[in-house]
Amino acid sequence: MNIATGIDAHIHLAEPLRLGYLVDTLVTGGAERLVVTFAEAVRDRVDVSLTVFVLSDADTPFRRELEAMGTRVVALPGKNLIDYRRFRNLLHELRRHRIEYLHAHLASSTTLGAFACRLLGIPFATTIHNVRPSVKRVRLSRKLLHRAAMRLPGVQRIAVGQAVAEASRAEIGRASVRVVPNAVPESVVADAAARSRIRSELGLSDDTLALACVGAIIGQKAHDVLLEAFARVAAEVPDTVLLLIGDAREPDRQQNLERLAERLGITEQIRFLGQRGDIPDLLAASDIFVSSSHWEGAPVSLLEAMANGVPPVVTDVGENRLVLRDTGAILVPPQAPEALSRGLLDMIGDPALRLQTAEAVRRRALGNYGVKSWMERLLDVYAETGPQRDWRRTYP
Repeated sequence: MNIATGIDAHIHLAEPLRLGYLVDTLVTGGAERLVVTFAEAVRDRVDVSLTVFVLSDADTPFRRELEAMGTRVVALPGKNLIDYRRFRNLLHELRRHRIEYLHAHLASSTTLGAFACRLLGIPFATTIHNVRPSVKRVRLSRKLLHRAAMRLPGVQRIAVGQAVAEASRAEIGRASVRVVPNAVPESVVADAAARSRIRSELGLSDDTLALACVGAIIGQKAHDVLLEAFARVAAEVPDTVLLLIGDAREPDRQQNLERLAERLGITEQIRFLGQRGDIPDLLAASDIFVSSSHWEGAPVSLLEAMANGVPPVVTDVGENRLVLRDTGAILVPPQAPEALSRGLLDMIGDPALRLQTAEAVRRRALGNYGVKSWMERLLDVYAETGPQRDWRRTYP
């Protein structure tokens, strides 16, 4: 028998790692986008078999995107966090798919996944996405369960940035945390025709400056601060529009924003675009990316804007300063509409700065935050802390 042939046969007969990703929803959001990005990255690998578990049965663009690429998606809807039937179904599905390693994203998935894996003896990791836990304003029982889950022995904690890792200490105590920065795939770069196509769809002239804000309409994103800042911008540069891209999870909040826009006299210049499946195209159609968030981790929407060459004006929160260092992007304090308006006007009034920053952030995103190195770092975590067999060494 040819020795090389025998080696090849061994390689192809080795079983892949049966990996599970557990996420609260597959609606728009940075964590959800990263699940899709990882699924896309491992789609053609022979050493990983991925199943995505989602605590919802909603039909969303991200879910359809996963299914279209052939990724198994298992829906686990429930009434609330402590719905015993859903927890039992999670245990059943983890067994049925013979999951060898589970990686959770977001608070509910972390809580349920940690306890389920503890019962089943499955290695478990969770990614911490924000500098403030998303259970901050929920009832005490959920907060305590989440904290207990985060501190279980054997849990691998992964922060999306150094600022997130440092902020997580209140939640995880002295437990260790690894830093694996977020990634942006080249597939989010819009095609050359996207800008003119989207601007035509939105009725924007060539002279109109479009500012894009991507994020769910929730308190953290501080859209009220953004509207106040934009009103000052619109007063000085009338031919501007603000595109608000994201789902309204709290309808009253959007209605309040609409009333605020009316009081500020900028209703005609605000576009509430809601949940969209073409965010890269919308970014490519924009001239400036803006974020007024009170706090963040390492926002994926910022990386997507950078990859599309959109110069950012954002609040100096989370990892933003590190990500944007020396690019020409403008950072301002949070909760300061006047500073945000000044930053926007500075970027608007300096076309050379916009062009220079656009090129710098594009290079930074695609050069420093590529998917391949990010994926390999995650696979290293699974190899170091997962099944005893070294599944990665059996593949070329």
